[in-house]
Amino acid sequence: MRSLLLRIFGHPDFRCGIPATPPFQLERYRAVIDMASVPPFGEPLLMVHTGGRPLSYRAGPGDTVRLSLPGLVTFVPAGASSQFALRGVGEGIAIHFDGPRRVPGWLAASRERDPVTFVDNVIVTLAQQMANAASEPRPDEVYLGVLGNALLAQAKRVLTRSSSNAPLRGSRSALLLVHLAVQHIQGHVDDPLGVAELAAIAGVGVTHFSNTFKRVTGMTPHQYILRARIGRACEQLRMTSLSIGEVASLVGFAGQSHFCKVFSREMGLTPSAYRRSVQPQKSRRG
Repeated sequence: MRSLLLRIFGHPDFRCGIPATPPFQLERYRAVIDMASVPPFGEPLLMVHTGGRPLSYRAGPGDTVRLSLPGLVTFVPAGASSQFALRGVGEGIAIHFDGPRRVPGWLAASRERDPVTFVDNVIVTLAQQMANAASEPRPDEVYLGVLGNALLAQAKRVLTRSSSNAPLRGSRSALLLVHLAVQHIQGHVDDPLGVAELAAIAGVGVTHFSNTFKRVTGMTPHQYILRARIGRACEQLRMTSLSIGEVASLVGFAGQSHFCKVFSREMGLTPSAYRRSVQPQKSRRG
């Protein structure tokens, strides 16, 4: 896998082993690709597009042209061949298992046969946080393991859902539409956000926007907004000493009670319990 990534993207500017279960490799790239034909990988690859220019690629029946943008995730199953093109500088994080025998069973059994690009801000955020934490002078192995297991759990949820139900595929126009909405959501988590506003930003009608957003992401715009707010709340609970009420207000909830109800439903524990669960890991850092 490393030799193929070297051939496609050049040398990574950062590489680290993540002590998850199972362990995997995280590599961060900054590359310029004119056109690269990629032979089938021996193991699956998860690519998180973090910055720079859009990446187009051909794959699947009829060599369908697909598109990746910063903030999107691309899953390349083992055995898939494709052709990439990047007109300019792109930045991203590659995640792989350093050998087919290390690949978790649920991923090896994936029904996906061609690369697929989808929206999942949880995976993007976790990958970026791992890259940042791993590049510290004295990285905390326990913290990296927690982040790694969380990313694997989210990837399993998304990819097994897409295999058992409708695949998480989208046309170029659909991905662009959803990308515009997701970027706005992430930049305005603490503001009131409505479907009509997001549809206007994407330049389409409300019904078309809602249907397209759900087809690409697997959730409604409202569900995505709530999960984005909960993700931001987790960061605040983990990294600050703000009160629960202050965190609720900071991430766009009208009241602490509603925030606690949604947080408990999404995370399986209360905000206070979540904060207690991560504090021991924080205290061991450094």
